[in-house]
Amino acid sequence: MSFATGGGKGPSSEINVTPLIDIVLVLLIIFMVMTPVMLKDIAAAVPRKATEETAAPPGSPPVVVKLDASEILSVNGQPVAPEALAARVAERMVHDRKKIVFFDVDDRASYGRAVKLMDICKGAGAKTLAIVTRD
Repeated sequence: MSFATGGGKGPSSEINVTPLIDIVLVLLIIFMVMTPVMLKDIAAAVPRKATEETAAPPGSPPVVVKLDASEILSVNGQPVAPEALAARVAERMVHDRKKIVFFDVDDRASYGRAVKLMDICKGAGAKTLAIVTRD
């Protein structure tokens, strides 16, 4: 293996890697300094245990709001007027504020009417709304 000495006939054709190493080291230092700065804390809200809720009576049925194709509204099989829906759902939610309200809406029923009923139930205190589906 031969090395070029300073007394050659012309310019050297070998690549000088010293500037490349300097740039890589500077970039490494920049990334090492910036990495801890870029890490941010993730805020997590842990739910607190609710103490004001009373226990639900054993075996209480879920709240099921049904809207059929002829726009007849019922809660757990009992017919109810649309104006009284909020009161009926709030009455069922007294024991358990985390109870899910299920919606059984016929495919031929009005979509806008179903959304309005969901809004009424949400305003009555329902935390979670669910839709009953069929296979």
